[in-house]
Amino acid sequence: MTDRVNPFLGHEHRRPEVDLAEAARLLETAFGRSGIVRELGSHQDRNYLVAGADGARFVFKVARHGLSRAALHAENEAMRRVASAGLPFEVPVPQTARDGALVVAGTTSAGVTHDLRLVTFIEGEPLDEVGYLAPAVLRAHGALAAAVAGALDGFDHPALDRALQWDLRHASDVVAALASFVSTPARGTLLERSVAAADAALAPLVANLRIAVVHQDVTEANTVARRDEAGRPMPMGLIDFGDISRTWIAGDLAVVIAADAIHDVARPLQVAREVTRGYTSKLPLTAPEVAALWPLVVARAASVAISGDQQAALEPDNEYVGATRDDEWAALEAVVDVPFALAEATLREAAGLDPAERPLVKLATAPLFAGLGEIAALDLSTTSVDLDGAAIGDPGAAAGLVGRSSDADTRPVGRWGEARLVDATLDAMDEAATVHLGIDVFAPAGTSVHAPVGGRIRSHPGGLVIGGTVDVILDGVEPTVGEGTVVAAGDSIGVVAPTGPDGLPPHVHVQRVTAPGLDAPRRTVPSLAAAWLELCPDPSSLLGFPPDVAAAPLDDPAALLARRDGVLATTQLHYFDAPPRIERGWRHHLVDTTGRARIDIVNNVAVLGHSHPAVEAAVTRQLHLLNTNSRFLYEPMVAFAEALAARFPAPLDTVFLVNTGSEANELALRLARTATGNEDVLAVRGAYHGWTGATDAITTSVLDNPRALRTRPAWVHPVEAPNTFRGPHRGPDAGTRYADDVRATLGGLGSAGRGPAAFIAEALYGNAGGVVLPDGYLHEAYAAVRAAGGLAIADEVQVGYGRLGAYRWAFEQQRVVPDIVTVAKAAGNGMAVGAVITTRAIADAFGADGSFFSSVGGSPVACAAGLAVLRAIDEEGLQANARDVGAHLRAGLERATAGHPLVGAIHGMGLYLGVELIRERDTLEPADAEALAICERLLELGVICQPTGDGNNVLKVKPPLCLTRESADLVVEALGIALSGW
Repeated sequence: MTDRVNPFLGHEHRRPEVDLAEAARLLETAFGRSGIVRELGSHQDRNYLVAGADGARFVFKVARHGLSRAALHAENEAMRRVASAGLPFEVPVPQTARDGALVVAGTTSAGVTHDLRLVTFIEGEPLDEVGYLAPAVLRAHGALAAAVAGALDGFDHPALDRALQWDLRHASDVVAALASFVSTPARGTLLERSVAAADAALAPLVANLRIAVVHQDVTEANTVARRDEAGRPMPMGLIDFGDISRTWIAGDLAVVIAADAIHDVARPLQVAREVTRGYTSKLPLTAPEVAALWPLVVARAASVAISGDQQAALEPDNEYVGATRDDEWAALEAVVDVPFALAEATLREAAGLDPAERPLVKLATAPLFAGLGEIAALDLSTTSVDLDGAAIGDPGAAAGLVGRSSDADTRPVGRWGEARLVDATLDAMDEAATVHLGIDVFAPAGTSVHAPVGGRIRSHPGGLVIGGTVDVILDGVEPTVGEGTVVAAGDSIGVVAPTGPDGLPPHVHVQRVTAPGLDAPRRTVPSLAAAWLELCPDPSSLLGFPPDVAAAPLDDPAALLARRDGVLATTQLHYFDAPPRIERGWRHHLVDTTGRARIDIVNNVAVLGHSHPAVEAAVTRQLHLLNTNSRFLYEPMVAFAEALAARFPAPLDTVFLVNTGSEANELALRLARTATGNEDVLAVRGAYHGWTGATDAITTSVLDNPRALRTRPAWVHPVEAPNTFRGPHRGPDAGTRYADDVRATLGGLGSAGRGPAAFIAEALYGNAGGVVLPDGYLHEAYAAVRAAGGLAIADEVQVGYGRLGAYRWAFEQQRVVPDIVTVAKAAGNGMAVGAVITTRAIADAFGADGSFFSSVGGSPVACAAGLAVLRAIDEEGLQANARDVGAHLRAGLERATAGHPLVGAIHGMGLYLGVELIRERDTLEPADAEALAICERLLELGVICQPTGDGNNVLKVKPPLCLTRESADLVVEALGIALSGW
């Protein structure tokens, strides 16, 4: 077969020597068109972008020598067939020449004749120029390739049976023929290894691979994308039908996978899974085809890499080839390192096929240790109550559990399939290998180890392997038997090593591998866990353990989400399209049940950080003693109220205790109405104050209620939002001009003979994403309201408790003192704690209407939590940390987003920041869909973020106040990466 591809080795691979002027002459002569704009990149032909006088754009194609006219006709007919198939994307349409033909000969001034064609130009951007490909984009790319294959079903042409360099049936011959062009010895070794592995894997499969007419070049370079509503580059067009032929269907998909893997060489199999899901949703594959996919991906990557070296050798000045060579070799190295068995297991699931059937092997077994005794399964998972948050990423934290579980009759074991907290990684953008593929049996160092099964001994970096019909890996063993020794079940084979694998105490890691010779890791990343657990099933039966005792329970976030959807109201929304199951928090990190730790920059509720020991201790102690309704006399209520009041300026000295921010704001309105005798309330447009009847009435955020401004009761009077980025007023007098709207509204009330009860506003415009109010705004607004007989309410539910860094309360930034202040969220660090702080006179006036009672507002446990929060903020210097780390974070965000067309502004101060995303600088159109998509990307990169604002377009950056500079730097880096895809 080598003879069939050898013709591609010569001058025919060189691109035609046709410059722009020559191309313009050929175009006008053959097709009667002019207006060449520029040359387009090409591997072996010449392509030119043509702008017609009528505004239409075309691609002028000059074919290389060695390409038959029959092949060009086949390509043209295939384009016309796909174009007429009614698919939801575009392909080039061939145009007729002056003589009515679709392919014509043109002779250069040097006397060289080439075949010429003209096709329509597909508007958009090449997918290879967009960087990050989201899962939805990868699935769409696979679906596009399958749709083209479907449209070509039944298509035939004599030229389709040519021996083509890119036909993966000939990949081994092509690589052999081009091997002399390899650029370095190391690449030559990689090439040989790759082709040998692919050939060996494909040999038993080729007889069962279906053959059809396929495009076979649906690469990211040949795919044209257009941005969807969220700004993602969705495949909408396909060009270059030059490699169309009759070949393996599976090869068509392998080409897409190999191309897209270049975009993420660290995760090629995860890329392949998404592409395969898209392809097989349109064109199902058989089991042999799925088994062949990864060997074909390797074969394609090898063909592309060596062809790039060949072309670079023939044409050193070909910038198109030179720009991609290193990436192509990196992609080959990445895909060949993926075990074929792992790839098959992963892609079977993606293709909707059941796991491959593996013969049940019954083995004679023996105890691992003499007198093994009863086993006690340790819980090292992310939900373990035996580990605290400090155990994240610390395998040494398991030592205490091992010690407590060990005695003469009990053997502690680490569970198979468990995603372990001790293997999680903080401040990382990549997922950690947290899921364990074997069982860990703990025993003192030096304990004699016996073979659980019989077989031949092989050495292993961590211990040894007993090979047979299945492999059994035993890590953590110092072997006393040599390489190649045949042992029987029960034979002594070594002793427990003094240091356990993965940093754990001494133990033997026992792992069953159903594919003999497979180099399986001890643990894997969650995204590949399902496939690895299929290849490395529970080894309990080899150890004589009861079923399920040493196996971790199945974690299925999708099933939990379905349960949630089945019982909760649909309006009770959740974050993210496919939310991770988060069951643990520690400081400013949230950990899901796969062991993925992410930085939490949205959770201003956990002001101290998640699982704060002082709050836990205070709540636990108080629950042990008493928790009752708030009319009893107990010290925690008094102590908390005293500590809270002491942190406010005079005359704010009186406290009401409630549960939530909604209740606090509701009570604040009642206080104001009772004290003033008035009913009307002024509220800032776009603000959120709660979900109760009264607080919903003064909430005018259209994000929470699209009909908000049209459905307010008559006693609510929205005033202009003091937003100096999005509002009508800018400059040094903006505060006065926004306050003018307050004065005008008050004037209208006065003319109607009505006075205000209150003016309520966040002292930093939190719901808009942390917009700092213009200087003087609250000072003038408060003065006007008070002059009209009303009271000033500061909603500090989101923005207080030292979050602004330079100020404990946001109203201090405006140099004002409200009449009533409301707090919640941060007040209990996640416990239901809220409060209203006001003057004694206002509180007493409320008493004239009756008593106040909230059953558990101010309960002993709530107050113990509230007091612990206040003390921790002071003792740990969290307000100062908010100031310093917040300034560092803001500076980083400003650097990372500078000049990005999607970023309109960075709002806020301290650790209440917002990144506002816009589509147009003139209109400030909110980039809401983009914001949600970027948050999904940040989730992949290890950061939890969500949007806010009326346009749902401001990324909330309001993490726990314990955020470190290191974590802040990762947030900045992750956002920069996320924005690079838009």
